[in-house]
Amino acid sequence: MIVVKQLLDHGERAFGSRGNLYQSEEADVLIAVYPPTKKRGWWTYATLELHRTGACECLMYSYRFEREMITMLARVANQVIGKWEQERRRLTPGDAFFLGSSIQESSHLDFVITTPADFEEDGFDYYTNGVEVITFLMLHAIASSEASFAMQHGLDALEDLFIRTGVDSLDFKRNPAI
Repeated sequence: MIVVKQLLDHGERAFGSRGNLYQSEEADVLIAVYPPTKKRGWWTYATLELHRTGACECLMYSYRFEREMITMLARVANQVIGKWEQERRRLTPGDAFFLGSSIQESSHLDFVITTPADFEEDGFDYYTNGVEVITFLMLHAIASSEASFAMQHGLDALEDLFIRTGVDSLDFKRNPAI
């Protein structure tokens, strides 16, 4: 629990707000939800216990508080834990996970792909307490066509496509770029 508290504090310093803790039946991990501030206009959802399996934590973002985001993040956390137990491989940018359903009602986004924590200030990507080093990765909601594109052409090509087409990473009702 000491590392969980350290990660919660790390998030509070970076996000400028106090995190509220949640747990979902989808996975046995705590999830902190940080409300928006004047500096950050979005909600931040962060796992706090995935570091036990692969030294990594995941972040998701939304414009409004979405209880479903907690469930989705827990679903992905469960898959990450399973991947670690089966492959003993750390989560890396470009790993994609099927959500089982769209991220929101009437959304076409039913996958997430791991990317660097681009929304965060430099230095946030890693946390260390002198003993452990924990990486933070963003989970970017994508459509199955975008997941296929990333598997064929790589994460960099997908990110370039998103930049060219002006994809809003926090708009879960967006049309797929492909």
